[in-house]
Amino acid sequence: MTSLFQLPTPPIRGVTTILLRDGTEIRVDAIETSAQGQAILAEIDGAILAIEDQIALGTGTDDPTWRTRAELALKRKRRSRPVLQERIGVLRRAEKAAALGASQAQSASKVDAKRQAFVQAAYELLGHETCVEVWALAQEKQPLLFADAGGPDR
Repeated sequence: MTSLFQLPTPPIRGVTTILLRDGTEIRVDAIETSAQGQAILAEIDGAILAIEDQIALGTGTDDPTWRTRAELALKRKRRSRPVLQERIGVLRRAEKAAALGASQAQSASKVDAKRQAFVQAAYELLGHETCVEVWALAQEKQPLLFADAGGPDR
């Protein structure tokens, strides 16, 4: 028997949870903007370069486990990059879609305002009876568009 209930997977430090230089941890899925993700990615890249330099120069302490810990930290930082880059991509696409949607909505409202102005001017110029006739003709030609609409003033 399979269970529909699944326990949430714990965060994997260094992959789904990133340790920043100031000691704070941030979950990749908690990053809300692509700019925030880019800033974290830049910090990770800086940390990778710093660790690589320390390993290359051997600037560790007399502690024999220093090199092992440094290599482990480097491995974790490198593993977190693709996950973070994927998150940034998702956020960028979402931000782009939201901006496009807002742009299209603004454009649509401008077009609707122009149409409304045209209808009002036509109503004033042609009069009520002619507009009712035009409405009836349009309804006759495109009945599906007028299925739930009211009269010419709606």
